[in-house]
Amino acid sequence: MAGRRGRAPLAGFLIALGLIAGVAVPALAQPAMAGVTCPAVDSSTGAVTPAPAPGVDWSGCDLKGAYMPGADLASANLSDANLTQASALNATLSDTNLSGATLTNASLGGTLTSINLSTAAATGLTLSGDLGSADLQGITGPLNLTGDSLVDANLTDADLDNSQISSSNFLGATLTGATDVDALWNNDTCPDGASSSYFTDGCLSAIDVSTPAATPVVTGGTAGQNGWYTSAVTVTWYWADSNSLVASKCPATTTTATQGVAVVIKASCTDSAGHVGQSSLTEQIDTTPPTVKLTGVTNGAIYPDGLQVNPQCLTTDAYSGVAVRAVPELLGGRPDGTGVLTSKCINATDNAGNKGPNPQATYQIVYAFGGFMSPLVGSTLKASARKIDVRFDLTYVAGQAIPKSTAAALGATFDVRATLRGPGISPDAANCAWVSKGTYFDCVIVMPHHVKTGRNHPYSITASENLGGGFVTAPIDYYSQNPAPYYFR
Repeated sequence: MAGRRGRAPLAGFLIALGLIAGVAVPALAQPAMAGVTCPAVDSSTGAVTPAPAPGVDWSGCDLKGAYMPGADLASANLSDANLTQASALNATLSDTNLSGATLTNASLGGTLTSINLSTAAATGLTLSGDLGSADLQGITGPLNLTGDSLVDANLTDADLDNSQISSSNFLGATLTGATDVDALWNNDTCPDGASSSYFTDGCLSAIDVSTPAATPVVTGGTAGQNGWYTSAVTVTWYWADSNSLVASKCPATTTTATQGVAVVIKASCTDSAGHVGQSSLTEQIDTTPPTVKLTGVTNGAIYPDGLQVNPQCLTTDAYSGVAVRAVPELLGGRPDGTGVLTSKCINATDNAGNKGPNPQATYQIVYAFGGFMSPLVGSTLKASARKIDVRFDLTYVAGQAIPKSTAAALGATFDVRATLRGPGISPDAANCAWVSKGTYFDCVIVMPHHVKTGRNHPYSITASENLGGGFVTAPIDYYSQNPAPYYFR
């Protein structure tokens, strides 16, 4: 990278001349790095023009007092820039290069993963958000860190003197050569996973407990809703002790799939002096989806139109309780509600966030059978006749006739038929036409050869209909019979 630009000779001459003459000369803007175009910062509002954007190169620029809330500066180059009193909260600063920058009393927050703050001058800098894998090597504080994630961050040779560090996570971070003179540590997670409260004076000091003490953290499990886990939970204990630990008696992790509103996960640890430490963590675990039952309909059933069919969904949950009850969803069918329908129970959810199953049933609602007009049920027919004239109507279950237009449409599409069955013959079917004057279906069955005669050889005639699911026997209303018996002589 090229060095800073020096003042041009003419500019130096004009300044000297102005001083000699007693004339005020405007200060020149702080020079940026060679080839860099710096933005303007409004002195009253802090607004930056042009607006911040991912990947911009503002290295060496003067951004003092810049106000950049929510800015996306991912992968931007701000090395050696002056961000004194600048604010970029709720910003995206992942992979941003701020090495050597001046960050006195600045505030940076949001997504700061892999940010580079090495050798930055950061007196009074406030950092907030996720700084996982950030490079803070050689940064000069003091810093204000509250509730920050610095997992796997590099703080080699960092100057944390007089810093305020509270509830921040340094798990896996590198602090080699770092200093923290007069720093205040409060409830932080140290690089080894132990709580800073188990050390004499923060994470860079000696361990101050002589009996194994744990910092239990859930490191495995699927987080659901309302504080519940929806899978087995793994707890890592992060034991700390000034004595050496007996590895075989100090489990690193414990996993449980026990379910309940208050599942206690326990562990113990023994050190070389025989001291035994105990620890536990209580969690809510529900790995079982709610139970959903569909009632009121049966899969594969055939119901006469007009019969009350009322699908209902019953939802229960054994652990976290029902958050959203399943509701019935109706699919398919014809405009008048008949045909092939599917009722399904959907949307069941428990308080842990588990989704319930979606039980379903497919069934048919068809028109009821209004009874044979001819031949009379149970009558004896002539075997010598050339045909059987079958007449009947279709109704609702209470006996009312279906609309004539509906009946005519069924007849026109050959969706109503009559079939003769019995000994010595194959099923003999005939399509039925709608006779509007008589308001009945008329079906002419050709008399088969070799029908058997006598009361010992019963035959049957079946009226069937097809409303989209194939031909099915028309279900009887309260007064009819289908199929009906017949005999031959």
